[in-house]
Amino acid sequence: MSTYPDDLAQRASDYAAFRNTSVRFDRQLGFGNDGQVWQSHRKSAIKVFERFGNYNREVACYQRLRDLNIDEVGNLSVPRLVDFDEELLVVEMTIVTPPFLLDFGKAYLDQPPDYSAEVLEDWERERVELFGDRWSEVREALSWLRSIGIYYYDAKPGNITFADE
Repeated sequence: MSTYPDDLAQRASDYAAFRNTSVRFDRQLGFGNDGQVWQSHRKSAIKVFERFGNYNREVACYQRLRDLNIDEVGNLSVPRLVDFDEELLVVEMTIVTPPFLLDFGKAYLDQPPDYSAEVLEDWERERVELFGDRWSEVREALSWLRSIGIYYYDAKPGNITFADE
């Protein structure tokens, strides 16, 4: 578990120092309930997590993608795992440009979550509203991920972005 549970920037700095780089805090790439993402000086993304569960799922998914030599799901790029640190709850990955799919912290490996049919129907209706005409592309990408044992349920704009958006 992290020795700095409330200080994401400090953990990012510590991680970078151990790997002979530094964090560009002026280049925040993302943030949310799960943590924050900054660019490093070597042009990778350093993501610092708030919770071990999300960190662990993200690392496991990126390891699976790396082991299968996957950097695209359909026409969506996915980041490649560069390195990670379990003590600091940090994942370092390549930076991708749209179209992309990222953020595997809420994904499930090898077994889908135990959601009821009603919950899944509501989830899909919401995704149709969020993605409109692009939903079929997103659904196809999610189906392909399931074929390799990754059950991805954080499908939303921002995590899945197309080149023309």
